Amino acid sequence: MLERVRTAWRDAGRQDQPRLAALVYFSLGEEVDAHSRAYLRHYYRWLGEYAEMIAEGAVRTDAAIRDTVAQFEDVGVTELYFDPTVATLDQVDRLADLVL
Repeated sequence: MLERVRTAWRDAGRQDQPRLAALVYFSLGEEVDAHSRAYLRHYYRWLGEYAEMIAEGAVRTDAAIRDTVAQFEDVGVTELYFDPTVATLDQVDRLADLVL
């Protein structure tokens, strides 16, 4: 998809680089895994079975977050948004410790 965006950008005569952004759901800590999954299943329940895929697709380990950052960086994503699935400031602090 990113290459299609870059091509359309060039085809439109743009000389600068496009802003390429992505969003990733996350939670950190085994103690919040169930809550994270339940939140995403509830939020996306209108999608039926696809909600389960979204709930299971969130990154939930230190290694998965580091790998996700590296993978998006490797393909040229310029902005990566981590959306916490558990509403505690601890989640943001733990994420910052990993990626900053």
